[in-house]
Amino acid sequence: MTSTQSQGQRLLLRMLGLLSFAFLLTATGAWLANRYYSSKPPSDPALQTFFAQRLETADGAQLALESLRGQVIVVNFWATWCPPCVDEMPELNDLQREFQQSSTDRVRIVGIGIDSPSNIRQFAAKHSFHYPLLLGGTTGNELARLFGNDKGLLPFTVIIGQDGSMMKTIVGRVRIEALRDQVRAAL
Repeated sequence: MTSTQSQGQRLLLRMLGLLSFAFLLTATGAWLANRYYSSKPPSDPALQTFFAQRLETADGAQLALESLRGQVIVVNFWATWCPPCVDEMPELNDLQREFQQSSTDRVRIVGIGIDSPSNIRQFAAKHSFHYPLLLGGTTGNELARLFGNDKGLLPFTVIIGQDGSMMKTIVGRVRIEALRDQVRAAL
């Protein structure tokens, strides 16, 4: 074997080693990101605590969450300072209208604001929504944590089935087509 061939083989082995190392780093990074950004399974009292709440709406009315039982409920935790939250709200609004127009009163979207009451009220006054915007405050933070959002990431969405069971949690902006399909499957 010539010196040039030997040198080429060493270079090839070095490149394969570097590629293997890069792949290992990428896989490790993906695994760590998945662990950090994934929600934990909801705790047992999450649904009981949710249905026990009576929260104020942005327009000052009260909504007993117990009154939503028997419907598919899409609970969206959001804040006015969260751009992805605000970006997805028109789509959630359209989805609520779509289900209302299809004469199925078995779907209800609620937005629980993790923000100051004044910010939520001002935001609601500037926009028109077909679903209630609730003043969550610390109760909203605790509900999101019980549903598995221990990092407090927003937006955070929970789908509760008609039977009152947890169906899905979504960390980050929803893909509205996938959400529509999940809600339809729950009906």
